[in-house]
Amino acid sequence: MQIYGARLGVLVFFSSLVWALRIYPMADTWLAPLLAGYAALLWWRPALWLLALPALLPMLDLAPRTGWFFLEEIDLLLMLTAGCAYWRWPRGVVALPAWPHLFIVGLLLLSIALAISLWRGLQPWTAIDANTFNNYLSAANSLRIAKGWLWTLVLLPPLRHAAGPQLEGVRRYLLPGMMLGLLLASAAAIRERLQFPGLLNFSSDYRITAPFSAMHTGGAALDGYLALSIPLLATWLLARNAPLRNLAALLLLPLAWYAAIATFSRALYLGLGVALVVILVAALAAQPGPAPCFHGAHVPLQKGGAVRWTSMLACALIALIGLNTAFRFGGYRAYLPAMLVIAVLLTALLRRGLVAILAAALLLGALVPIYHGYYVNLRFASLGPDWFKRMQHWRNALAIMDTDTATRLFGMGLGKFPLTYFWRNTQREQAPSYQFIDQDSNRHLRLIAGYYTAGYGELLRFQQAVAVRPYQRYLLGIDVWNNGPPAFLHINLCQRRLLYPQNCVATPLRQIAHAPSWQRYIHAIDSGPLGGDGLPVKLEFAAEGPQAVLDIDNISLRTVPDAHEVLRNGGFSDANNYWFFSSDRSHLPWHIKNLPLNIYFEMGWLGVAACALLLFSATGVLLRRGDAAWLAALAAFLVIGMFDSLLDVPRITILFTLLLCAAALQTKETA
Repeated sequence: MQIYGARLGVLVFFSSLVWALRIYPMADTWLAPLLAGYAALLWWRPALWLLALPALLPMLDLAPRTGWFFLEEIDLLLMLTAGCAYWRWPRGVVALPAWPHLFIVGLLLLSIALAISLWRGLQPWTAIDANTFNNYLSAANSLRIAKGWLWTLVLLPPLRHAAGPQLEGVRRYLLPGMMLGLLLASAAAIRERLQFPGLLNFSSDYRITAPFSAMHTGGAALDGYLALSIPLLATWLLARNAPLRNLAALLLLPLAWYAAIATFSRALYLGLGVALVVILVAALAAQPGPAPCFHGAHVPLQKGGAVRWTSMLACALIALIGLNTAFRFGGYRAYLPAMLVIAVLLTALLRRGLVAILAAALLLGALVPIYHGYYVNLRFASLGPDWFKRMQHWRNALAIMDTDTATRLFGMGLGKFPLTYFWRNTQREQAPSYQFIDQDSNRHLRLIAGYYTAGYGELLRFQQAVAVRPYQRYLLGIDVWNNGPPAFLHINLCQRRLLYPQNCVATPLRQIAHAPSWQRYIHAIDSGPLGGDGLPVKLEFAAEGPQAVLDIDNISLRTVPDAHEVLRNGGFSDANNYWFFSSDRSHLPWHIKNLPLNIYFEMGWLGVAACALLLFSATGVLLRRGDAAWLAALAAFLVIGMFDSLLDVPRITILFTLLLCAAALQTKETA
């Protein structure tokens, strides 16, 4: 019976993949060869999806280039993963690990909560049009949120098989996959810092987003990912008799730690601090001698181990004071030699703890210069006002919910917060928005400016990545129709990764007056140095003004004098293809900014109860095994969740729930 169900799943997933490939805009991307290589890998070794998927999920993000963020690259990847996994479904009876009964109850409750909340989120369903699958204010946003949970449920049977009877697949595949993903994400973060504010510029307010395009409306996708993956480094860092894993962890640790510190996220700092405490407490509480080890996260102590760890902590404190003093009085010229001297001294004093001491030196080395940066001090100085604003936002989120029993039990519906906030927020603010309008067999874009109590507020910038040449003249053309109050039209050519543009070449700011018909505007632009240093360049435009509404069409960016067109889909006939948007500063209209409250808002008390059961059961399993690093990862992620929604980003939902389900697996002997 199982084999027939698997074959049916294969038909569904591969048919969906073929359909998705037909409509997905893959032009000028490397997605096709990557999917082909991934398919060959799974055909050779089906269980390798457990290694490749955690590595690819954070990195395979092409939304800023394709403009698609409902049907994404990860969906194509997951269709292929599920299809291959079910196609190679093993025949016969195989001894497999299982989940505790309480965890299974949580999965059943979660499935019910998802089904009900998905249905409620899709109401009222309207006819599918050009705005259905590219707008957070659409009812289809419920499908976007649901897919993160549903893909995990689809992967649960393959997860049991790939994990193996003794969970050797988790050690061999899942953990290395997470480490590879962490390496790639950290490299992307460092590259972004190098390209924009600079590696050692800790005074700029530039906030990195690395590979997570979902942060175009804020959120903490990168923070949540780093909180979930960095603590897992302890499984390799403190592994006994494993010099290669120790070395790999030591090399990866400073990269990941720099990426984490350079986010300037106070919640991430707190989360990683909690993770460190969890690991240290587990180390100090461990009994002498060998102990059962599941994922390699157990930190065993030998006789006298508590004294050694206490000595290490004391030495770390002294080292921190010394490094801080050196940097304060001598800057980098005194700091770097001091860091080298302290690392040598610590290693000589505690040779038996060589790996841990080197790791501590690396961590401390990154903390001191960033601590002295202007922006970090500014962030912590604004802690009180930011906390008050966040509390007010949470109260607002509860106030805009319906008050009937069904809503309390099942929530407002998946993905419903942006739309509900747009219409009901108690601050009487209006977030900026956009629509594609079909009129007289022509499609164009409508930009609606935002309004906030503090002023007209944040601009919603529509943008497209363009390949411009330095010191090249271009002719920009755009059709604009203003059927309302006067409005300003911003048009810029900027270096930009996702948020925070720099070195912009702007057209003259023009106020567009009310007009009975379309008007054509032409601007001459000189690109200057843009495009000459390898940094991404984007053409972006936005509407500003009280109650401003601008209709935009037929955008063109042509070289002079050969009239080569640089833009794609300038007439919006393919809706959002190749166009993306960002809200650089004002993020509260898009996110609840609290994980438990977000689950309650979308799935009610039933969803909260289901998630609590899953976390409680998985934590119990990890405590019995002494898997400190996995416990630390879950704890750090949940700390971030106290200040951000997190699970409104599908790829983060998949990673978190996949790790949670893997952590709760038990062998027959330990069940």
